[in-house]
Amino acid sequence: MSIFSKIRFYFFEAHLNQKLSQIKINRTSVEFDKAKSIGILFDATNSSSRIEVVEYAQRMIKSGKKVSLLGFVKNKQKDLSFSFKYFTLNEVNWKMVPGGPEINQFKDKRFDILINLYSGNNIQIEFISALSKAKLRVGPFSENPNSYDLMIDIPDSKGIDHLIKQIDFFLNRINSPDYEAAI
Repeated sequence: MSIFSKIRFYFFEAHLNQKLSQIKINRTSVEFDKAKSIGILFDATNSSSRIEVVEYAQRMIKSGKKVSLLGFVKNKQKDLSFSFKYFTLNEVNWKMVPGGPEINQFKDKRFDILINLYSGNNIQIEFISALSKAKLRVGPFSENPNSYDLMIDIPDSKGIDHLIKQIDFFLNRINSPDYEAAI
């Protein structure tokens, strides 16, 4: 990592920690069946990932949930047309902090569950998740403990479809009377 990247990351972490100290959110476990609003963060750069995420969102919509998508496209083009909101590198400042009306609106929405379907390291998506007002935040394993309330550890070789299956598996067991923990 270059010295410039280290400086940027230092300011990113300082900004995130400052924002985290200013918010107080009542996090709680949410039964997936009872969740009404779902937010999904994902990498929209790859077309196959976009298709899988949109299909997953459509399945949830068919089951009666209100779903909001926010994708991240790793370029500066903002002229792409998608059926969901997205942000690009143009909405990321020099400290690597994402900002803008769509990002702030998504981050401030009080979802029952926020799901991150980005398997990899993306600090912009983790930033949004860390500051989300969602009751429950779910995503892939991260070194940043502030990003998620429930982390799913999957091998790097597995794709987004595996991450979706694992998230569904665990969300369907939270507070479910069929899967009570043994005491």
